[in-house]
Amino acid sequence: MPIEIRPIETYAEYMDCEALQRATWGEFGVVPHHLLITAHKSGGICLGAFDTDAPGAPMVGFVFGFLGRAEDGRLKHTSHMAAVLPAYRNARIGERLKWAQRDHALAQGLELMTWTFDPLISRNARLNLAKLGAVCRTYLRNAYGPEPEDPAGRLPSDRFRVDWWLASERVAARAAGAHTPPTGEALRAAAPLANPDPFAPPALPEGERLLIQIPADIDALKERDMPRARAWRYQVRALAEMAFAAGYVATDCARDGEVGLYLLERG
Repeated sequence: MPIEIRPIETYAEYMDCEALQRATWGEFGVVPHHLLITAHKSGGICLGAFDTDAPGAPMVGFVFGFLGRAEDGRLKHTSHMAAVLPAYRNARIGERLKWAQRDHALAQGLELMTWTFDPLISRNARLNLAKLGAVCRTYLRNAYGPEPEDPAGRLPSDRFRVDWWLASERVAARAAGAHTPPTGEALRAAAPLANPDPFAPPALPEGERLLIQIPADIDALKERDMPRARAWRYQVRALAEMAFAAGYVATDCARDGEVGLYLLERG
């Protein structure tokens, strides 16, 4: 599939970014075109993916972020959103957008990029940790809160914040295609599982490595069994917060049948 990835350039393309957001998430949290323009012209990065084989070369995905500052004072790129139209998913367009975003951030002299994602969405976890080489040591409770008053209707918007060290060896190896993501079987052989049952108390973090389990498809689970999905949210929240406080870092992820597996390592 011939896809061109390049910076957004025209007013119409910024408006297409708005439309793409609505197609992906509805009206919630749409970044308007005037803010995209301002941030992009002030050190931010706004890239589009265009299907050059289709009439008019329409935009089918985009990624957007802006300059921020890390806890240690260094400048970083804060990646705010990435979206791909449903008909173009599973074509690695999102992954290509992230690598292009990395190239632009490196050209700005930046070493670090951060963003957030729902830790229960296993496909995003595999992309961010296994394929891109980001790591996570930060859990954000209900990042877009407040905590839902009706817990049966929706889950709290908890997020992992990942750190993508753009020039690190682990990231460079993935960029060069020199890294093969692990299988679920390999992760199970590498570390013990801390939470085999979402309704049971998890094991306390100990040892050099541990695994945290999540559902393979949280959206489907919410449709058929919301109490179980909610149990996963609160168990993973408690376990990840304990592990990060004890010095563990989430470094990898793989799918294993009906679950996803995070690998956490000390340091």
